[in-house]
Amino acid sequence: MTKQNQRIPDIFTAALVLLVAAGCGPTTSGGQEDAGPQQQDVLDPHLREDASQLDAAPWDAPPTTPKIAYAHTTTTLYRGDPSVSPLTLFEVGDFDCIGGTGQDTSMTDVAVDRDGNLYAVSATSFYPLAVDGGTVHCVARYSLPTEARFYGLTFAPANVLAATETLVAANSAGELYYIDDQGHTEQVGTFGQVPQSDGHGHDYDTANVGMDWELSGDIVFLENGGSWVGFATLCDCPSPPDKTDCNKIDTLVEIDLTRLAPGYPGSVIKSIKGQVVKSATCTDTGNPDGYGSMYGITAWQNKVYGFSNGGNLVEISNSDGSACLVQNYPDYRFMGAGITTTAPVILE
Repeated sequence: MTKQNQRIPDIFTAALVLLVAAGCGPTTSGGQEDAGPQQQDVLDPHLREDASQLDAAPWDAPPTTPKIAYAHTTTTLYRGDPSVSPLTLFEVGDFDCIGGTGQDTSMTDVAVDRDGNLYAVSATSFYPLAVDGGTVHCVARYSLPTEARFYGLTFAPANVLAATETLVAANSAGELYYIDDQGHTEQVGTFGQVPQSDGHGHDYDTANVGMDWELSGDIVFLENGGSWVGFATLCDCPSPPDKTDCNKIDTLVEIDLTRLAPGYPGSVIKSIKGQVVKSATCTDTGNPDGYGSMYGITAWQNKVYGFSNGGNLVEISNSDGSACLVQNYPDYRFMGAGITTTAPVILE
């Protein structure tokens, strides 16, 4: 285990996290644990990858910037190469610490550090991970406190809040928290309030204007050569943090990481990129208004990839939020996603 790996469990053991993802708008369950059918015996052919392909895959020996985007459902991890368009997911394997006797029933999020090391969290525990053939092995299990309900998790690059990479979590109330290497948590910002418009001709419901933004599902921070950048998918609701009657369409925002500061109660939003509406060039006919419930997001160059609880893999422009469906996996309800903090970014 690396020095970084040794430090992270101490952070989580003392400080964090019951991860519960309740996405924007109406859902069948109101949370991740019973969000719908999950893969057990039959795999979608788009998500198959045999052992020989896994052994030969370029990500088995990661370059300086690992070209791996991760996404997962309650029990199974997937990965794909974001430098290849369209992004295609392949199954890595089931988490070996989920679903058994005495284990949690769902993995709720993943995070990736700058070296490509992978971590995961469930409702009660935190796990460093190692891929072992077709199994995603939980190297260790560290119990988590259950007082908090954070469900967006990412690594902040070095020198944002500390000299080394640190963890930032966000909750459904639109608050962001820093977790230091002594296990202390402290608020470092909020997402602010919903404006009248996203700046691209899409107004928000009058009942939602002025209300606190809620996190739809995930945040992602990136080094970007020292010009740090972050993204989040948010939702506007009439009675935050209540999810009732929320906008069914998410909003993509850019985060100003220089605003993150211990004790800071203000907004860390740099700009509203736009509601995640369908691009004019998109041929998707199944989502006439746009896309929501992005429980997981990653970023690569000028795109943000959203993984929804409805099984949508969506490519989102980081310029105006316009989006298009890449693939729908109707039986796979995504719960989280992650990518290394060194992933390249092109801001448009």
